[in-house]
Amino acid sequence: MGPTLSDIEQRNMVVFRLHQQTYALPIEPILQIVEMVAITPIPQVSHAVEGVVNVHGATVPVVNLRRHLGLPEKALQLHTPILLVQTADWTVGLIVDEVADVLDLPAEQIARPADILPEGLGEAPVLQGLAHTKNGAILLLNLDHLFLPDQARALAQLAATPIENFMGLEETAPVEITQEDKT
Repeated sequence: MGPTLSDIEQRNMVVFRLHQQTYALPIEPILQIVEMVAITPIPQVSHAVEGVVNVHGATVPVVNLRRHLGLPEKALQLHTPILLVQTADWTVGLIVDEVADVLDLPAEQIARPADILPEGLGEAPVLQGLAHTKNGAILLLNLDHLFLPDQARALAQLAATPIENFMGLEETAPVEITQEDKT
């Protein structure tokens, strides 16, 4: 099981933008941030999956987070960032519009989903909270619920596929998050 909201309240968050909204994920599962690389498309997978990349000899599925969250399309650019994120069992690349910051969000700035969603609209498991900062609202995403179970299984199977099955994949050149960034 992933971090609870109280765990997140004590952590640094990687803040990124999609469309005109600001989002964040805890810094701990983010292994690296890479600029856009050649992505090998995979036929007959979810429309949100751009394809796979080779990271240190491992197959890493890459998901266009805009598409996955139902946001309008945007052309990918040379400097479009990919967050390489470690889930419980596999690594996934998440394409975002831009990485904005690494912030330590104090508990008093965070509202729980139940406190911000209108009653009767159900739960939003992908949303772990909403942080209010001087620069606006930041939606805190729940990595454990970012993908539906079937999607997670398909991505895990793709990640488990030997890289040799995708001939010609060059290894990505990562921009690593340093320990200094994590403190």
